[in-house]
Amino acid sequence: MTSSPSENAVRDEHNGMPGLKVWSSVLATSIAAGVVASGSALALGTSLPTWVSLGLGAVSAIALAGTMRSMSGLLRQMKAAGRVLAGDSSAVAGRADIADDLVAEARKVNDEIGKYRLEVERLQDVDPVTGLGNRRWLQIRAVQEFSRAQREDNALSLILLRIDGYDALESSVTEALQLHVADTLKSFVRPYDIVARVSASEFCVLLLGATTPTAISIARRLKNAIVAQPPLLLGRDMPEIPIAAVERLPHETNFDELLNRARSSRVSVRQKT
Repeated sequence: MTSSPSENAVRDEHNGMPGLKVWSSVLATSIAAGVVASGSALALGTSLPTWVSLGLGAVSAIALAGTMRSMSGLLRQMKAAGRVLAGDSSAVAGRADIADDLVAEARKVNDEIGKYRLEVERLQDVDPVTGLGNRRWLQIRAVQEFSRAQREDNALSLILLRIDGYDALESSVTEALQLHVADTLKSFVRPYDIVARVSASEFCVLLLGATTPTAISIARRLKNAIVAQPPLLLGRDMPEIPIAAVERLPHETNFDELLNRARSSRVSVRQKT
């Protein structure tokens, strides 16, 4: 027996939307998990285990298939609702709200997917351990600030801080030390300066409008603040913290050029004990 358009609309009006919500959430979560896992592996200087990559890839593929299937179901529901409104006059009065409900739900889901997408994009720019921006984020910001400095003829300097002997430290100690350095940097620098973690053992501060003498002075105070109160897990065994401060040269338009120059330089700072 063939069902009428109104019966199909009634039966299917809630079938596609819940599935779309669930599958889109799973898809966004799996993508975010992949971003965080990759970021953690990069921060630790290791490669992501194969089984993790395959597992997250499989989940994402399944979630994508489920999302597409739910989208197809939602389109069928909307077509059924259209047939109800167009041809089944006896049901129009009782079912005129079906199309409006489906459109409203579709808009909600689209908004949710947009939020998930923005969150995934944000996670791609964040160091998962410290919450600071990562190297990718700093490179993007550096392009903007390099252009501004060139256009307005302003100074721009970079402070590079490295944790010596990072690989020899225990994981619990390295995380505590990373958080300590990140918190000190965030609380110490000016609100408009840019702080990021660019590798497992390296942190950078992009100082806007700072010349070499200013950058060196800030670098020295930063280092002294970091070593003055080491994390409790370290006791008094604070590792050496080499620090460098360099000013952007007029011909430098690439962040990596400035970073490499900072890596070959060092500010003389007496470390407190």
